[in-house]
Amino acid sequence: MLDDIYNLPLEERALGPILRARAESEGDRPYLTFADRTWSFREADAEARSIARGLAARGVGRGDSVALLMPNCAEFVFTWYGACLRGAAMVPINPQYRGFMLDAPLRETAARGIVVHHSLVESLHSLAPEVYAGLDWVAVVGGTSGVELPQGKAELISYEALRLTEGADPEIPCGYRDIHSVMYTSGTTGPSKGVMIPNGQFFASACVFLRAVALTREDVIFTPLPLFHGLASRLGVLPAMMVGAHVVVGERFSASRFWDQAAECGATVGHTIFTIPPILKAQPPGPQDRAHRIRCMYNAHHDPEFEERFGVRLVEAYGMTETGLIVYSDYPERREGAAGRLHDDWEARIVDENDFPLPPGEVGEIAVRPKLPFIMMQGYLDKPEDTLRACRNLWFHTGDMARLDEDGYFFFVDRKKDRIRRRGENISSWDVENFVGAHPDVAECVALPHPAEAGEDDVRVVVVFKAGAKTTPAKLAEWLEARMPAFMLPRYIEEMAELPRNPTSKVEKYKLVEQGLGTSTHDREARKTKRKTG
Repeated sequence: MLDDIYNLPLEERALGPILRARAESEGDRPYLTFADRTWSFREADAEARSIARGLAARGVGRGDSVALLMPNCAEFVFTWYGACLRGAAMVPINPQYRGFMLDAPLRETAARGIVVHHSLVESLHSLAPEVYAGLDWVAVVGGTSGVELPQGKAELISYEALRLTEGADPEIPCGYRDIHSVMYTSGTTGPSKGVMIPNGQFFASACVFLRAVALTREDVIFTPLPLFHGLASRLGVLPAMMVGAHVVVGERFSASRFWDQAAECGATVGHTIFTIPPILKAQPPGPQDRAHRIRCMYNAHHDPEFEERFGVRLVEAYGMTETGLIVYSDYPERREGAAGRLHDDWEARIVDENDFPLPPGEVGEIAVRPKLPFIMMQGYLDKPEDTLRACRNLWFHTGDMARLDEDGYFFFVDRKKDRIRRRGENISSWDVENFVGAHPDVAECVALPHPAEAGEDDVRVVVVFKAGAKTTPAKLAEWLEARMPAFMLPRYIEEMAELPRNPTSKVEKYKLVEQGLGTSTHDREARKTKRKTG
């Protein structure tokens, strides 16, 4: 079944058979490395099946969900694989989530249990009581010593106790239609949404990635990006397993250590996001710039200066959580400035605000639809209206603006207004406003993007305080630091007497964008710099 993995037939897109086949064909060759430990393909298969047995013993089966709240670690991968072997959906959660943002994925997926790292157990105490009450068990990576769970029926077990090395094969036959994962993504408005991703889509994205970087079993992928995010997992760990390559997962990205880490593991392919190349270029030049084997880095805009200095090729492509990877170029082909051309399994058009197609050269929204079944999301979990809105007129609307040239190359232009993208993360303005609005002195607020380096955004909040309130933007910033995930914290907080509104009382965010930052805006980054130099 693995003769032409680049064109894996839809009917063969399921984890279990591929994992078993790689264990048999690659055996003791290295597959997965974290820190100082490497697992072979055979060992990884055995670990995944051990976890699957433990999940089976707790009644986890087809249609269930298992939540993962972990930093980068091998246990993340084995829990993910183990859940999929049981026909259950893995639900990866940002380790920074707390409170209502942690409530949502557990409530909406009705997760039977959660595997949580010892360092993050305290986050469970921020859950709403009724959400925590829905958990049957909590498995802790790193041992249960000193762990105190909230009051409830959930059984506390160690990750080691979840591993059952003896017994029948726990794999349940699954197909391309089964839900592989529910991944949470943020849009422009409303809370984060759970994207239901079937096996067909998960493996379709991996197959496109294989083409985009021409990955082979001789390659070594180095990814310092978070596993809960799609790039490191479905475009790193998974495609490496599919072709028999070695993947090395770092704890986190380090600008000063990146090239040394890549050299130490012998990486030939590196993971990046659009903000990383400028950060690496800002490091002092040195022998480490070329003392590595990386031939290409995915995903970033073409940058001749970067490529010349570091001796690597930057690869760009386009996709979304909802669609997977759909626009790419066969490595090493590319057209400067373009994300690539559409994969054969998809239709796409550039449309105006009324959904009429635009000719080549004109900028509009990217709208797409699949030619094959089950290669895109099966909807937003428990949000049918959002699903219908995104798929209006039988096309999925990406919210991204681009233009096409005469040869079918896509040139990304911008995101639609109001979407905030910071350091590789899409941030829901609704989520930010919900956190800020919880302050007792805040009458109303809006969150919006403010241009940052490398084409991304910083988070800007404009707030109206209640009459007589003593809170200042600086004090509000300090209050938020103890409550919000770090990646969502507003850099800019500006106070206004009132927000601009249209005749129907809707806040006119575009006017705030046009006005730019006010002179009295509080800049959290400037405050941090002052503290350091202070």
